[in-house]
Amino acid sequence: MTDPRRAVGAGLDATGTLDVESPALAPTAGPCAQNSRYRIGTGLHDVTGVIADTASPAWVNPQQVFSALHTRVYARAFAIESPCNGRRVMFVSIDTGLMSRAIRQAVLAEIDADARLKERYNGHNVMLSVTHTHSDPNTGIAGDNTGFAVLVSGIVAAIKNADTNLAAHPVPGEIGLSFGELLNTNINRSKPAFLQNAEAERQRFTNARGEQVQVNKQMVQLELYREPRKAVGLINWFGVHPTVIGPDQPYVSGDVKGYASLGLERLMGTDYRADAAAGTFVGAFAQADEGDSSPNIFIEDFPYPDPRRGGGETDLDSNAISGIKQLARALELLGQGEAVAGPVDYQFRTVAIDNITIEDPVVLASLNHPPELDDAIKRTCSGALGASFGAGAEDGPGPTVEGLKCGDDPDLLNAALADIATLQGARFEGFPGGWPAETIPGHVLSAAVMCNVRLLPPALGDFSCQAEKPVLLPRGGSALPFQLLRIGQFAVLGIPWEVTTVSARRLRSLLMTELAPVGVRKIVIAGLVNDYVHYLTTREEYSAQHYEGASTLYGPWTHAAVAQEALKLARAMRAGEPHSEPVAVAARSDLSLSPGPSEAPHRSGAPGTVMTQPPASVNAGERVVVEFVAGHPRNDLRLQESYAYVERLGADGGWHTVSEDRDPSLIYDWRAQIAQPAAFENPLGSGGSAQVIWSVPRNTAAGTYRIRIAGGAKVLSDAVQHYEATSEPFTVSGPSDECP
Repeated sequence: MTDPRRAVGAGLDATGTLDVESPALAPTAGPCAQNSRYRIGTGLHDVTGVIADTASPAWVNPQQVFSALHTRVYARAFAIESPCNGRRVMFVSIDTGLMSRAIRQAVLAEIDADARLKERYNGHNVMLSVTHTHSDPNTGIAGDNTGFAVLVSGIVAAIKNADTNLAAHPVPGEIGLSFGELLNTNINRSKPAFLQNAEAERQRFTNARGEQVQVNKQMVQLELYREPRKAVGLINWFGVHPTVIGPDQPYVSGDVKGYASLGLERLMGTDYRADAAAGTFVGAFAQADEGDSSPNIFIEDFPYPDPRRGGGETDLDSNAISGIKQLARALELLGQGEAVAGPVDYQFRTVAIDNITIEDPVVLASLNHPPELDDAIKRTCSGALGASFGAGAEDGPGPTVEGLKCGDDPDLLNAALADIATLQGARFEGFPGGWPAETIPGHVLSAAVMCNVRLLPPALGDFSCQAEKPVLLPRGGSALPFQLLRIGQFAVLGIPWEVTTVSARRLRSLLMTELAPVGVRKIVIAGLVNDYVHYLTTREEYSAQHYEGASTLYGPWTHAAVAQEALKLARAMRAGEPHSEPVAVAARSDLSLSPGPSEAPHRSGAPGTVMTQPPASVNAGERVVVEFVAGHPRNDLRLQESYAYVERLGADGGWHTVSEDRDPSLIYDWRAQIAQPAAFENPLGSGGSAQVIWSVPRNTAAGTYRIRIAGGAKVLSDAVQHYEATSEPFTVSGPSDECP
């Protein structure tokens, strides 16, 4: 709690207004009004895919090729049931970049195929939420079934573990609800768009210095307890992009939220291979309204790719800074909140989002845009990404520029002359590693081509409602999941967008008006849930056509349409309406793993050969680097296991594991003899080596240690040959006095 990294950025923020004001709470009505006891189950499972020759589906950087493991990634599941009404929900937080309809359908199909699970869970009460780490390879290569299979199988395994754990503990426990500020940890990365919102609305959220609070500083968490007041799980929501580890880095990682989860679980003694019935502590740092919220708190002074943008000297330093801040604040809040009381409930609807007219008088009355942004008929239409989508966000810029938009009367001649001028030797700026081409003539393309896409016949897609947006890429996916879960006085709205700060404030305000009269006190807007359809901005933010507005697919009235549909869920929940939508179940998917490559022999020897031994002794706080000949990681994913272990010699003469590759202090870096120029499903089998890099924690006990690795190789063979190897022992002198 006294880690000096918590002080990085001190003074950037001041305490301020936490959230939208809720109306006076009415007592919870019905048979569950006084209920404060809940049956609880927790479970988790490894979902780490192929860590080499893969890429991130979130960064979409053609030059990124993963080759190293910073931390393993997990699915964390929480089953919660109210004995008073028998309703149960399953919340799953997954360390991955994007949820998709295909992943969700595959998970639900596996649930439906399980006789026990299908009696309790379906698409109505299972919420799949991703943390949005940009450093996970799952589903990152088109046609690669391994990432998809690992993700689906791991999510289902976590759900099964949570269900088994709940069944093994029939005595209800308690749930705590805590919330508070977390300062100096996130900033608004799209300030010009944020400032398009009404001044009066922005002034509702100010800090002690009179400054507008431009991102949500509130951390909310549910704490799950069994008797006697034993914490068995925690779900924490804080809106911030996990983008500290940039698109030029080779690391597979859970980024800042994964760091916080693993740190909390380490403190709580989590056993990642525990029997499901016995269970173990599970701590999820889930995602909330992160649409314009960046962890790179110094990005204005040190723009990408400067590693100091996150507060550290390297991306991994910055990862630890942000992760520790979130972990420490969660620990401060733990046990300091209020007891949860009331029912468990849920509502779910599938919405055809591309054909909605906003007619709800409550939503219409809530709109506060300037007259010039108004439309007599406010509706959505076919989805499309705008020209400024290619610019990316400040955390990892793309090749084009933000702010490309359609005007009423574009001056094509002047725009063309300006674009021709930019082509004189200009290159893309800001894209990772540069870009081997010249600047896109954005104004000409936008005005002369992309803006006129709106005039195409409707049979090719109705883009007529896109307003300022020049249409770059049509984007399907119009049947979208809307889900609302309630646990006592807490509710979470799960939608498949990345929701900006003001968008979330408006949604919370509307939902609170409906749900406060039945006892709901705190509402989280959780984006990136059950599917993915890019961003959700306000009408005003959309008009700026920055990256987030260009990525708001269904036009400028998308937010109003989402609000209208979300209110339907809230009203149905308030009225206790039954679920009218049938539960759709798709056919089961192929969950087999793609085979790994056959490898050429390594010049240094067989897999497991030690190429570089550790020094004879090190001090706590120093680094140990050992290198082995190693097979390609695709040949053995080591799920629920580890590629690398740090072991300590015990008094009993045996070697005992003290660290595995889920620990950010232990990095497994695989290096091919012939490096791949891009991510491939079936890389060339060159053979490789692995560096195991242990940054010895300052509180490491003095003693004798060694490094062990395990894996699989296919040296001139189609059969996987498993191997293990150990380094020579070395001594550690410690602990260091500098350890906080």
